[in-house]
Amino acid sequence: MKDNYKDTLNLPKTSFGMRANLAQKEPKYLKDWEEMDLYSLIREARRGGPNYTLHDGPPYPTGDLHVGTGMNKILKDIIIRFQTMHGFDAPYIPGWDCHGLPIEHKVMTELAGREEEMTDLQIRGRCRKFALKYVEANRKQFKSLGCLGDWENPYLTINPLYEAAVLEVFKKMVERGFVYRQLKPIHWCMSCETALAEAELEYKERDDTSVYVYFPLVSELTDIFPGEADGPASILVWTTTPWTLPGNLAAAVNPDFQYALIGFQDPESGENRKVIMAAGAIERVAKDTGIESYSVLGKVAGRELENLIYRHPWLDKECPVILADYVNLEEGTGCVHTAPGHGQEDYISGKRYGLDVISPVDSRGAFTGEIPDLEGVNVLEANNSIAEKLREKGLLLSRGIIRHSYPHCWRCRKPVIFRDRKSTRLNSSHTDISRMPSSA
Repeated sequence: MKDNYKDTLNLPKTSFGMRANLAQKEPKYLKDWEEMDLYSLIREARRGGPNYTLHDGPPYPTGDLHVGTGMNKILKDIIIRFQTMHGFDAPYIPGWDCHGLPIEHKVMTELAGREEEMTDLQIRGRCRKFALKYVEANRKQFKSLGCLGDWENPYLTINPLYEAAVLEVFKKMVERGFVYRQLKPIHWCMSCETALAEAELEYKERDDTSVYVYFPLVSELTDIFPGEADGPASILVWTTTPWTLPGNLAAAVNPDFQYALIGFQDPESGENRKVIMAAGAIERVAKDTGIESYSVLGKVAGRELENLIYRHPWLDKECPVILADYVNLEEGTGCVHTAPGHGQEDYISGKRYGLDVISPVDSRGAFTGEIPDLEGVNVLEANNSIAEKLREKGLLLSRGIIRHSYPHCWRCRKPVIFRDRKSTRLNSSHTDISRMPSSA
């Protein structure tokens, strides 16, 4: 009965088997394609046709394929096949990016501290060997997915011809004036000892010390606040990164905000104080710092404060008050501690006012000899020490703990800092594979 019923159906006739049997058939297909050199046959068949070039952004050869790298190549293979079937000559040249931190990071992880006993050249050679090992492994894995391409002649960024082409382009850019050198602060991972792009950051909640600091004014205020400016006064700033205070070179105010000179009694020392801060932040700051009462002695626009001079809290230098539109009233005092070596906005403001770029921090996140009393101390461990130093000098109004979103390295998951890279030191624990000689 079942056989008779089947015979009454209009079913297609095909030589394909009912079972896929991919485990047996896929290897045979791949072998046949390779033996007939299918890729070359397709290139010959499409010779003279309109060109379609898909530029393959190269992966790092840092391990076996995963879903991401597999999907990337499969989708590109679909695009190439589609364009080929529509008459285009669509070659596909795969490649690998054999330079960079991902490879170095893997090698350093494998060495597990032994890199301290190796020279830079030995580490670079190991990085090269590691990269080429996974180029070969990835090549076989991509081919096993059925992706067609010129797999025997890929482009590798460590090939001398490739490197020479990069240098030739760079030479032309220099000749045309597109390349220049200047100091600039960057996100820096103290653990991996490398610079990080914005896309390589992860933001996580973190508790840090916050401080309200007196910046003692050197300039007289009689012209700005007539009759109310007798005696010492200070600029009041707030920061969640006390460790950047050694790099302070200015205090920024918003030219369009109203700023007030206020008098109050310091809640801890009982000393009478006069400070300048944004009028719109007074009530919030008073509540946050425990100031019970205060008197407003005068108000002026922020632009009137430009070029006032204050003394650094403990270093032997005098710094100006500058103007900056990015200063807001959402937090702090409206007077922003500015360290051009430790922040992008600070750096831009510093350039506008001709300030130096000071970043007394080495590649491992420790203060350098430029700050003798903190030399060798990790910056993130120095916050409380700096707060205590300010208190001893009578320049700390208040300190607290703030929970805020803080950038972390996407590789090691540890906090990063903002620093000028000029003091990066080259040593055997940190190498730059991009400078690896081709013969390494």
